[in-house]
Amino acid sequence: MQRSLLAQALGLAALLALPASAQIADYTPLDEQTLRNPSPGDWLQWRNTDNGWGYSALDQITPDNVGALRMVWGWAMEPGQQETGPLIYNGTMFLANPGGLIQALNAETGDLLWEYKREFGDTVRPGAITRGLAVFGDHIYYAAPDAVMVALDARTGQIAWETVVADTQVGHYFTAAPIVAEGMVVAGYQGCNRFREDKCAIVGIDAASGEEMWRVDTIEPESEGDSWGGTPHLLRGGGDIWTSGTYDAENGLVLIGVSQAKPWARASRGHDGATLYTNAVLAIEPATGEVAWYRQYIPGDSNDMDEAFEHMLIEIEGSDRYVNMGKLGILWQGDPADGAATAAYDLGWQNQIDLQGAAFADYRDGMVPDVNVPIAMCPSTAGFRSWRAMAFSPETRAVYVPISMNCDAAMIYREVEMVEGGGGNGQAGSTRTMHPDSPENMGRFVAMNVDTGDVLWQHDMRAPANTSTLTTAGGVMFAGDWDRNLYAFDQATGEVLWQTRLPQAAQGYLAAYAVNGRQYIAVPIGVGGASWSTSLPITLLPEIRRPSTGNGLLVFALPDVN
Repeated sequence: MQRSLLAQALGLAALLALPASAQIADYTPLDEQTLRNPSPGDWLQWRNTDNGWGYSALDQITPDNVGALRMVWGWAMEPGQQETGPLIYNGTMFLANPGGLIQALNAETGDLLWEYKREFGDTVRPGAITRGLAVFGDHIYYAAPDAVMVALDARTGQIAWETVVADTQVGHYFTAAPIVAEGMVVAGYQGCNRFREDKCAIVGIDAASGEEMWRVDTIEPESEGDSWGGTPHLLRGGGDIWTSGTYDAENGLVLIGVSQAKPWARASRGHDGATLYTNAVLAIEPATGEVAWYRQYIPGDSNDMDEAFEHMLIEIEGSDRYVNMGKLGILWQGDPADGAATAAYDLGWQNQIDLQGAAFADYRDGMVPDVNVPIAMCPSTAGFRSWRAMAFSPETRAVYVPISMNCDAAMIYREVEMVEGGGGNGQAGSTRTMHPDSPENMGRFVAMNVDTGDVLWQHDMRAPANTSTLTTAGGVMFAGDWDRNLYAFDQATGEVLWQTRLPQAAQGYLAAYAVNGRQYIAVPIGVGGASWSTSLPITLLPEIRRPSTGNGLLVFALPDVN
């Protein structure tokens, strides 16, 4: 629904496009063909390209010269929860700050071109996370924390249209970047911790007009089946969306992950049903919203083990496959045409589930908890993986996975109030610990062959991995940790080729781009990120300290030969 003039007058959100030093006079509208087949110098989506690889075809920076890398400009960002990923199109960077500030910067110099500031009411957390943006046509698309999709004029930052997607008064909000496919802006929202009739959903919005064209709820309605053990629709919680989709142009589908059921434990929910469509990937036709297929990774998940993270599209042994890894450190693969499971490779650190072939078999003994009875589980609910996306290199045939090695010595679940407004995650206690296989080091970057599941190399660190990984055609992989280190690795061997200390922890989604023949590496830095970023190192690695403030973006390049 379009935001009404009355809603604006009531001050539910104050919308400001602030004047800046310049605007984008020579902006070229981004068409469908260019979005699907971008220039190597651009970074047009959350993970750059439709296949979700987080890979740049630029090759100016190599193992031989990366040692000369230096910072060429930086930009201070708004305070708040930092997990951003910049977009770069034709020499302009579009950057989402925490707390509602969107900026256009000259990607070569860092100069401000325009900015848009959105003011929120009391229902939106100050400094709320925005993980990224989308670009298409004349617009920048911003999935705002007040559950409104906003289209900004890419030249000026002025509002083109805005559409209210969900009710922020009951806690709904966006964090994930939208994607654009077949003229539709596709995004999912979260905030379904409590029992409400309104459920989390994925929406398709016409990119030109802002009209909502379709909606897919992530919780199975009673009319479609009973995977919730007879629980009324009102008392079915969870199914939040916090990850962006991947567009499979070959099959005309958007693949998007759905998180766990709430409360987390079967015992707290009062049944052992599969709880569709949680902990699953949905394949949706972007033009119509029809769900072509779904795959549930862990039916009836009982320990908050999200397996529905970013999905890559990779050709494996001559066949197209989707590839995904969630909290358990299992590399899941399947057929993107129908969702069928084809392979699964377990890194071997989790103690919760068994596999049968390419799919979930069952929980191990003692790993389906009762209420008020502690269990020891690896990983903890923080996961080995979290929002920090992995990347793929076609040269090495490997995914590069950011890891936090951790366990929970005494996870306790409780009963929840089964009434409207009740629910929650059902957690009553937690004792996070280091993993017994890695008692001294929490952080790890792992290179894993997608064809065989073999680990090619791993790099251990005291502090947890804290960024996405970024692979490049030059053979260099970039990533950062919680202890303010930024690394450049040889993708083939894992050798640290270059390392520098940053003023704040690297935190967010890295990007590579080029302007006027020069390759750049963009690195968000900052704070926040809830338990996935802060509680583990603060509790378990107290000797490592980082500043309490300091969000920003740092950009690196080789010395300018000109």
